[in-house]
Amino acid sequence: MSYSDIPDASGIPQTGTVAHQVYEYAVQCVCIEAVTCARDLGLALSLVEGAVRDLVEVRLLLPAQGVEGEYVAVNPMSASMQLLAPYDEELRVRQYALEQVRQQMHGLMPLYRTSTPEARRDVSIERIDNLDAVRGILGRLAEECQHEVITSQPGGGRDAGILQEAARRDSVVLARGVRMRTLYQHTARFDQPTREYVDSISRQGAEVRTTGNGFMRAIIYDAKTAVISLPDNPQGATLVRNPDVTHFIVQAFEWAWVTAQPFNPQFDRSELRSISDSLNQTLMRMLASGHGDKSIARQLGMSPRTCQRRISELMQEIGARTRLQAGYLIHQHGLVMPAAEGELADEPDGEPDGGPGDERDGEAD
Repeated sequence: MSYSDIPDASGIPQTGTVAHQVYEYAVQCVCIEAVTCARDLGLALSLVEGAVRDLVEVRLLLPAQGVEGEYVAVNPMSASMQLLAPYDEELRVRQYALEQVRQQMHGLMPLYRTSTPEARRDVSIERIDNLDAVRGILGRLAEECQHEVITSQPGGGRDAGILQEAARRDSVVLARGVRMRTLYQHTARFDQPTREYVDSISRQGAEVRTTGNGFMRAIIYDAKTAVISLPDNPQGATLVRNPDVTHFIVQAFEWAWVTAQPFNPQFDRSELRSISDSLNQTLMRMLASGHGDKSIARQLGMSPRTCQRRISELMQEIGARTRLQAGYLIHQHGLVMPAAEGELADEPDGEPDGGPGDERDGEAD
């Protein structure tokens, strides 16, 4: 017996089919036989005989005892139990075998942790360049986490596929009572898949905030182990166990968290307008300070095209024909408010457009 032998659900009579009519007829009678059934229903005998065979196969009809060619209707609940009982038993046996293998494999974890080259070298900072390896490490760290996961995800909205994978992992962690805090940039509020993801994990107890600031991409487990992005490989990450470095990353997160605003996943026009105005203020401040388009886009978590469009709209609004003139008018007319504590610095970062961190596709989440 194998699972490929399980009867197809399409064999169960559906409304309007000959098998359904024959079963309905049989339910109303003590017993039936094909000739009488075909005559009473006005159907061809061959069709009725085929339907009877199908119904017998799924146990909805059984041959009448002592009378050849006659059949009695069976309660669908009893029929399903008779039909599926062997498969239920096989499934229980397989589940037990799988659990035995899983327990025995997990029993080797202490040996692995103490015997790997990593453990012997006491490596506290490890570079990983393979995306699948990074995802495997994230899954293991999520399983082992006991108290809190904190995540900072710059770059605006995230890929829908990555969000689905993250949602499954996060649900398991949250179900264990682990606290979860996530930090996004303001631009993530305008991305529908990200809003849906935030709505899902927020209902399960996660806390999510956004900020206009730029910050590092990192996931920290129990304030002990951090996974941070690589500047030259969006497919990889650095695994950090050094307590001093991890402490620094956690403190950087806490500093950004305090100044961030709660992410309300429900559409609120006034709230989104306020966020958009805040982004425009930061954009003008950076524009006036000499940042390039890609530098602004990277630090605000928006695409270069969106950034260029917003800069063009702002320049038209203030009547500037060039970026130099825009910077002059912004300063001359006091169009931006002083930077609040925790906002992006006004000095250009000196990094040329298109530098490390510009590409976000395929990043480990």
